[in-house]
Amino acid sequence: MRRFSDRMGFTFVEIVIATGVALVFFAGLIHFASATGSETSRAENYLRALQIAQETIELVQSMPVGELTDAKLQIFEGSLVDSQTRQSVALPVHPESAWKPVTKKYPEQYTKAYFYRKLRLEPLEGEAANGRFLRKLIVEVFWNEGRVPDKIDAIGGTPDRMRKLALATVLFDEREYY
Repeated sequence: MRRFSDRMGFTFVEIVIATGVALVFFAGLIHFASATGSETSRAENYLRALQIAQETIELVQSMPVGELTDAKLQIFEGSLVDSQTRQSVALPVHPESAWKPVTKKYPEQYTKAYFYRKLRLEPLEGEAANGRFLRKLIVEVFWNEGRVPDKIDAIGGTPDRMRKLALATVLFDEREYY
């Protein structure tokens, strides 16, 4: 009679079980890696949208207070991707702004998410006693996650985008009398 400890090799059942355990382990690793990649892409686009909104607020703050009208703020609105060439548009800068960008366009990474920017300027009313000195600027940035929008530029309408970020600030009008 052969003893159990003298046996050399594995049975078919042991090989099937070991293969199943390895498949479950590697499937989990592959799922984790792909989920991490997509979450990183989403976070990257969110941070870019936040940067675009903050940059827009700073560009508006660099404008003379007398020119803060809806018509003058339209230079900052719209898609960051040209609808004809699918390339980045030029950075919008007010002609009298002290800031002149070194690079004239957004990097190529910004075109993949089809960022779109809208601005609203509202008087600040309500409980503030000195509300006439203040105006609220709201910058909304819209973007897509891995999908080309049907309409790249939707001037005057709501853009065809999947995600939205809104950033607001208060602007002080120092021309007002005290």
